[in-house]
This record gives sequence, structure tokens and C-alpha cells, in this order.
Amino acid sequence: MGDGEVVKRKVSLDKWWMPWDAPGMAEGYSLRMRDLVRLTGVSAPTIHFYAQQALLPGSHKTAGNQARYPESTVPRIAWIRRVQQELRLSLRAIGGVLERWGELPLEELRTLQMAGRLLEEPDPAASAEEFAAHTGCLTDEDVETLRRLRMISAEGPPTASDLRFLDLVVAGRRAGFTPEGGFSLENLALYRDAVERIVQEEIARVVGPVLGRYDPQTLRDLVHRGLPIVDQMLALLHRRAVQDEMQRILDHPGLDQATA
Repeated sequence: MGDGEVVKRKVSLDKWWMPWDAPGMAEGYSLRMRDLVRLTGVSAPTIHFYAQQALLPGSHKTAGNQARYPESTVPRIAWIRRVQQELRLSLRAIGGVLERWGELPLEELRTLQMAGRLLEEPDPAASAEEFAAHTGCLTDEDVETLRRLRMISAEGPPTASDLRFLDLVVAGRRAGFTPEGGFSLENLALYRDAVERIVQEEIARVVGPVLGRYDPQTLRDLVHRGLPIVDQMLALLHRRAVQDEMQRILDHPGLDQATA
């Protein structure tokens, strides 16, 4: 009897003895939870928690409602453990990495982490008295709205950057951007969302592809030099876009109403 015949008979016996396993086995979902525990050294509750957080490849439910996992689950668990232990990333942060890049090599992930720390510049806490002095014409309701919109710190003491943001909001009110004039603080969410989308695209399309090319120090230097330049570019592009759009409306006053 050849090897091929042996394998064929073994599969046939498996299907006869355990028909509920056959669909999962055929699709590559061959590992049970106890297999994962044995192969990774990680407890079943921890693995279940990883699965609940969508950190693992999808599992397959058999007819007997038992989960079967693909072989790729084993290296994924090992990767998660290494990232937790060596880089001290939270599971939420690990989920973000997986969503954007997949199982990014640890060295590239370490470089990205170190580059990110460069931007964690000191943002000293401010006193309650300083905070009150910077609210100006803003009401308590306005301040709560800014907190809810994540424009200023919602938890913990206020910071120096919070005070600067309050100054800008107060300056906007004094320039005529008031609720009575039809301007709402809720509109600021538009800028928050736009900036967050830009940053996500920057990470995915600009930073991500070059992570493996630079050592951490060089990448930090590039970020340090490049960020102020990008900030100015964004301000210029925004101003130019506003001017172009206003000119378009002035040149064709009925166009915006016709296309509404």
C-alpha cells in the first residue's frame, strides 16, 4: 500500500469517526483550542480574549458548535505576545497595527513606535485658575462641548495645549464666529475628523512604506524636520482651497443652489 493510499484511508476514517470535523479540516481549520494552548503556551482564556478583540484570524464553527482555528493563529499569538512583552503595546494599539499593516515585523514596529515618541513633546499641566483665565467669553456649556468633541482634554488636568486651543476658540468668537451668527462649536468636529483622516493616510501611505529603510534615529530626524513643513503646506493648501471655492461661488452665484 502506497503512502497516498494510507493518507486517503486516514482521512476517510476521520470523516467516519468525526464527521463534524471534516468541513473545518478541509478548509484548513484544523486546530482546536487545546492545540493552540499546547503550541503557544498561552492559556485558553487569554486566547479567547484575543479572539474577542478581533486580534486573531477568523475561526470556523463546526456542526457541533466547536471552534476550529487555522494554522496561522499560532504565529499570530506568538507575534502578539512579543509585541506586548517587548514593545509594551496595549491590545487596542496592537489591533490598530493589525488593521493597518498586518503582522508588521517587530523591528519596523519598534522604529514606528520610536518615531511616534518623538511627537510626545512635553505638554505641561495647567492649573484650574489658568484654565479659567483662558476661557474668556466661553460658557461652561461651551467648555463641555469642547471636551465632548475631544478638542480639549476630557479627563485629567488641563494642559498647555488646551489653553492654546481655548485662546483660538475665544479669538474666533471675538472675530464674529458666534452662535448668534450661525457658527456652532460642533462645526469644529469637521476639522478634527479631516485631520485624523489625513494622519491615517500619512501613516499608511507615507510613513508605512519607508519604515524598513531607516534606522530609528534617522526616521526621528526626518519627522522632526518634516512635520513643521507639512503643517505649513496644510495651512497653505487650505487657504488656497477656500479662496478658489469662494471665487467659484462669486463667479457663479447660482451654482451652489442649483447643485444643492
